[in-house]
Amino acid sequence: MHPHRPARHARACAIALALALAACSGGETANNESSGGSAAVEPTPTNLTDDPQNSVVPIPAPSPSAVATIPAGFQGHWGMVVEDCDRASGADKGALTITGNRLAFFESRGEATGIRQLRSDQIAFDLPLSGEGMTWQEPTTLTLLDAGKTLVREAKGGPDRAGSFRYSRCPA
Repeated sequence: MHPHRPARHARACAIALALALAACSGGETANNESSGGSAAVEPTPTNLTDDPQNSVVPIPAPSPSAVATIPAGFQGHWGMVVEDCDRASGADKGALTITGNRLAFFESRGEATGIRQLRSDQIAFDLPLSGEGMTWQEPTTLTLLDAGKTLVREAKGGPDRAGSFRYSRCPA
């Protein structure tokens, strides 16, 4: 070992410590004064990035848990417009009825499989559908809003069926 290295290392540590203490103590008294002085505003370092999607330090999402049945809060008759709530009129083209794991639309029906509870107000599942002589898959997410009065259905699948659809709970 070289005889001057320990002294050089100790000197570098002492200088770094002195600079750190000076930086800490300088702003502390200015920010704690209550005599009407203004607090110092430090400029934002240029190496920081705006990260609204929180991709640099991701927040862990809760793990979805498998459930056997679509929860009760999602069950019922839903309509995209008021007329959808009148089943007898024949004008209920935007209606959705959820009973058990079964979803019934105006011209198609399906049984939810692989149901996962994402949050207390959100579930996701696979939805094999059939209607008008056709069958297709529609991965679906349901989210309850407004204390269970509104249902948002996110459908992934073919371009003619994919999208976000908003329903209101029909009166019983």
